[in-house]
Amino acid sequence: MKRILFCIFCLFPFCLSAIVPDDPVLNKAISLPKSKGTVYEMLNIISETSGMLFIYNNKTLDNNKKAKIEKGKNTLKQAILDVTQKPDLKMKVIGNHILLYTETTEAPKTIPSVQETDSIKQPFIKIEGEIKDQDSFEPLPFTSVTLNDNSIGTVANQNGQFVLKIPDSLKYGTVRFSYVGYESKDIPVELLTEGNMDVFLNIKVVSIQEIIINIVNPLKIVNEMLEKRSENYSGKPLHFTAFYREGIDYKNGFINLTEAVFNIYKHPFYSEKDDQVKLLKMRKISNKNINDSILLKLKAGISASLLLDLIKNLPDFLETEGGSLYNYAKIDMTTIDSKPTHVIAFEQKPETKEPLYKGELYIDAENSVLSSAHFEINPLYIKKAKSSLVVKQSKGMDITPKGAVYTVSYKEFSGKYYLHYIRGDLSFTIRKKGWFFNRSSTINSFFEMVVSKVDTTDTKPFSPKESLPTSKIFSETKYSYDPNFWENFNIIPPEQKLSNEIERISSKIEESF
Repeated sequence: MKRILFCIFCLFPFCLSAIVPDDPVLNKAISLPKSKGTVYEMLNIISETSGMLFIYNNKTLDNNKKAKIEKGKNTLKQAILDVTQKPDLKMKVIGNHILLYTETTEAPKTIPSVQETDSIKQPFIKIEGEIKDQDSFEPLPFTSVTLNDNSIGTVANQNGQFVLKIPDSLKYGTVRFSYVGYESKDIPVELLTEGNMDVFLNIKVVSIQEIIINIVNPLKIVNEMLEKRSENYSGKPLHFTAFYREGIDYKNGFINLTEAVFNIYKHPFYSEKDDQVKLLKMRKISNKNINDSILLKLKAGISASLLLDLIKNLPDFLETEGGSLYNYAKIDMTTIDSKPTHVIAFEQKPETKEPLYKGELYIDAENSVLSSAHFEINPLYIKKAKSSLVVKQSKGMDITPKGAVYTVSYKEFSGKYYLHYIRGDLSFTIRKKGWFFNRSSTINSFFEMVVSKVDTTDTKPFSPKESLPTSKIFSETKYSYDPNFWENFNIIPPEQKLSNEIERISSKIEESF
């Protein structure tokens, strides 16, 4: 099994004078095969042999520089020096990681303090970077980034970029990076602070034996998941802190973008009561250059995010009793959080001609937890779903649904699983009415919500005055802009396209309504 190499493109908060050059780990003898390649590849070989993971600043080593390993036995320290060809390279051992740096490394920045909404100052640590595939260097979108033994977490954006803020009191914890089909990796917080880093994850290969052993009836797997909901999911009220974003994109430009931080009062999974939302922070960016004649308002947003909690609001593809409308098939075994996971595909039966769903369910093979689901409105019947997706449209436009794709995931905390991430991507074709030869164009809408913290103690419902009406179009909510907007709340960083658009139209931020 390959070891993962972490190249951290940042500056590290360690005192350079605190080096222990004769650490027993560095003096450990290892035997290496003769090899040639890049510095990155050779350090991976040393990592595989020694069991240690390397972390370094991109100014310290050039990953693509040619390097080689001579066959034979040597100390771990000398092997590293031979590969890097840097006699001034310094090393510090922390757990199973080795920090590589030089005396020219700049001093790290100090950890900032921020003001929370309750006016109590709480210093926090900010971790940020990009998560990539170990071999291809391609970004891994929507990777889960969570603090172990804690409910604090977030997800990466479509470019694999993430930002995680944690209280300074938890600086000796570990952060877990988890992606479907890949080995999860735990990294000490103290190695990841103050800067931008790349984290490389390794594909988890599922053995043939695991696949053969787990060939079972797919409907049985789904039913076992439903039967164990009371064991795996919380039966008590909860408070979530969540980051939410929604936007509409037309002709490579955003019509609007709305972002917010919520408190959510979550009823138990078996309750039929609607969850409550309390708005903490909000901002909206509007592009006034976009022609208002293409006005489109969607049934998405907050209400859809809450309804997409599949465990609490069972969709028709999870209602298997009394004659299901769907066919199920087990199509694969994969891993989530390094655990073997069934992949169950479902699709409406051929005789059903309504706009139902098709997709995949990811169910943990050990405890029957629904870890994730990816599904869409069946493209064959998507046009029939217009009334369930569109609230308003301009009188002079014909708008037709083109696609509606959804992702839902859950994460474990203290023995129970909680809603973690939700995303919906919807697309529509638009054509002016009465213009037969007029070309159609595409408009895209998305919404996403990540639960960044779970509070299981002293949970109380919100008063009617505090609760936000979730059925209304959220972008029309009135608010006051806060110049210190995010403070220490965890968010999903905007992907490059969205980031560029925010920067381009940042002057359009409405400071008050």
